[in-house]
Amino acid sequence: MSAREFSAWIIFLVFGVAGAGCLISILRAGFDSPPQPAVVASAPAVIASVVVLEIALAIFFPKQADARPDERERLIIARSGHWAGLAFLAAVLPALGHYVVHADGDVMFNVIVLGLVVSGLVEYGAQVVLFRR
Repeated sequence: MSAREFSAWIIFLVFGVAGAGCLISILRAGFDSPPQPAVVASAPAVIASVVVLEIALAIFFPKQADARPDERERLIIARSGHWAGLAFLAAVLPALGHYVVHADGDVMFNVIVLGLVVSGLVEYGAQVVLFRR
């Protein structure tokens, strides 16, 4: 397993755990409730986790960490990023439409946060699948 594939697996799991926590917090309080502290705190936690992961991978896989992606890896990263962008767009457009009609920023915030989580899951899940092919 390459360092990039290993990284995709770990980041996918980080997004899954953080996303599950966000979803549970939002569902408990309701979509129309103000942003929950657990949801707001999950963003820095995910960022810190990814930074620690990348540092650990650079320590354990020094040659692969410094290597540029080859043609296949560049295509995989581009394709998964495209799919993630489409998933995020599918969450943001309805959230913005709901805000225009109902002027409820809390629902918009919660839907966009969940859209970010789904987008991350799509991106790194697609990378895992495509690296396995």
